[in-house]
Amino acid sequence: MDSGLYSAYSGLRVNSDVLEILSNNLANVNTAGFKSDQAFLRVFNNAVTDSSDPLDRVVNDSSVVDGAFTNFQPGGIRLTARDLDVALDGRGFFAVMGPGGTMYTRNGSFQVDGSGRLVNSEGLEVLGNGGPIQLPPGKVTISKGGEIEVDGTSVDSLQVVDFPDDRILEKVGNSMFRVKTGDGVQPMPVETPVIQGSLEQSNVNPIHEMMLMINVMRQFESLQKSIYTLMNTVDDRSINQVGRVAG
Repeated sequence: MDSGLYSAYSGLRVNSDVLEILSNNLANVNTAGFKSDQAFLRVFNNAVTDSSDPLDRVVNDSSVVDGAFTNFQPGGIRLTARDLDVALDGRGFFAVMGPGGTMYTRNGSFQVDGSGRLVNSEGLEVLGNGGPIQLPPGKVTISKGGEIEVDGTSVDSLQVVDFPDDRILEKVGNSMFRVKTGDGVQPMPVETPVIQGSLEQSNVNPIHEMMLMINVMRQFESLQKSIYTLMNTVDDRSINQVGRVAG
């Protein structure tokens, strides 16, 4: 295959993967606690043997999306005036009990289920210092320190934790995280202020994401035209004109 086609197909694949990441960011622009993803690329050499020949790099080098980097910068805090909505004013995560162990989130949209358990928007139990939080009926008050009171009686405190390096976390769903498999790092309690009646918004900048998407789509269209030209113009002339024997 023509080396130009290799390069063009490589670019199409990369742009398609980047578009998928950007689309997911934009789809979650209104998801509380969502953290945007950014693609990072890697150059892969398809040659069978190592070579420093520039021609080898032109023919065999191709780019691939080697993963996505999660941007943990905080989003803006929006007032909701709802007693069970809480936001963190700084670093840290709320802890919830997931199906495979403890998970972490910045989405503080909580509610009380039919059994009196405090759960998140996905129905997972919110963890306090004493384990899953159970709330009796009554007026809920949550202090800046995370202490929960119902009608003036102390019940528990929200478990707010942080990690020395966010890179040990992997995203699960839209606003949940867990420690990567095999990483034994334990979370540390933090004293980040808890704001009752508020939610942290997504940290996605929709204007920036749309500009990136437009640029990627333009590159995608240009690469499609390049492939069409290579396959239907250059190759056609090579076969039917350059290779023709003058009579």
